[in-house]
Amino acid sequence: MKRKKAVLAAVIIVFLALGWIFSLRTATGAESREKQQELTKEADEYAKKALWVRAIPLYEEALQCKTGDNEEIESRLLDAYYQYGDMDSYNDLVEKRAAENTAATQEYINTSDSYIAGYDLERGMELVKRGIDQTGDQALIEYYEENRYVYSVNVTKYEEIIPTEENLFMPACGENGWCYVDENGREILTESYDAVSRFNADGFAAVKKGGKYYTILQNGDKYGVDETGVNDVYGMSGNHILAEVNGKYSYYDYDFNCVAPAHQYEEITANACGAAAVKKGSKWGIITDSGETVVDFTLDDVAVNSLGAVFADGKAMVKTGESWYFINTDGERLCENGFAEAKAPESSGYIAVGNGEKWGFMDETGKVVIEYQYEDALSFSEGLGAVKIGDKWNYISERNVRVIDQEFAEAKPFHNKIAQAEITGKAALIELEYVEK
Repeated sequence: MKRKKAVLAAVIIVFLALGWIFSLRTATGAESREKQQELTKEADEYAKKALWVRAIPLYEEALQCKTGDNEEIESRLLDAYYQYGDMDSYNDLVEKRAAENTAATQEYINTSDSYIAGYDLERGMELVKRGIDQTGDQALIEYYEENRYVYSVNVTKYEEIIPTEENLFMPACGENGWCYVDENGREILTESYDAVSRFNADGFAAVKKGGKYYTILQNGDKYGVDETGVNDVYGMSGNHILAEVNGKYSYYDYDFNCVAPAHQYEEITANACGAAAVKKGSKWGIITDSGETVVDFTLDDVAVNSLGAVFADGKAMVKTGESWYFINTDGERLCENGFAEAKAPESSGYIAVGNGEKWGFMDETGKVVIEYQYEDALSFSEGLGAVKIGDKWNYISERNVRVIDQEFAEAKPFHNKIAQAEITGKAALIELEYVEK
């Protein structure tokens, strides 16, 4: 009897020991790790033979084991997806790894290539930008710069197209005079005019026909008619017309009634960032939207941008004496150094400056970041600057790399992905597919 009890006790101890060992293996993940290793080993054998259809399910099952080796197995699975041509699965896994900050440089590039090949440039560039922000990898930076400037060029029948901020109702000059075109160069209004202004945000523009000025709506309907003897219209500024009567420019309403008789100037610019430049006699000053003087009439010149304003991103270039200076809307200098020549800001990018012989670019601190080397230049907008090389214009990135293959007789800055240029005497619209937000 005692012997039977001893045997029973020994059996119980063995079972308890085995249970303890099993529990310990389960708790420490040893069993899960062994299973993962077996699955991975088998998958690797199939992968060596390029039997991807058999390797992929095993790698996927191995990843369900959730061990510390998952990142390495993900890399093998990615290679299997890539070799097998399953880019949807590859891209999904790369997106997951990018979110976890574990994606490799080539993974970012491969997935971006896949997105671009599928005509989704923006998605590809945004993924690479995330990779750059996470890693600062130089190869990703190079890839981003080489691929972000995909563009198309549409040569139109017009001689000139004037930039607008949103590329809506762009003034265009053709055989029959001035009209308005959309971002594709298609004529919007059938009426032709002797002169036109840009439309303002409220949908009004000033046009001239038969020697008389009118205001019109975006459907072409006449809204107001000039009866005050307007000789010239500079453009629209807010809800006002900038018009000249008897040699003086001032602010007029949609019926061409002067609304600011105390403000009469030899020249005037559009308001932007809450300020405008105005000229009295031979000197320029800066005023606010309400007409208050910010900079008295002490400036010798101001630089005007492609939208008819001096300010962009709250900054302007003004001339005092022989030098151009960078100022804000309060009239304060933003850097002490002056320049022999300068162009107006177009956005928040680099500003074109010259030394009297060549043109380069400065940053917002006044430091020259692209050396003087071009015959002419326009300030950066949407990441690109127009530059003149010899007698032709092109566009460069902020890294001073030419990014558009074609050459142009004239070129204007980009606004909302579109720039106006000239090819063989005709106006062309250059459209970027991607602009970093």
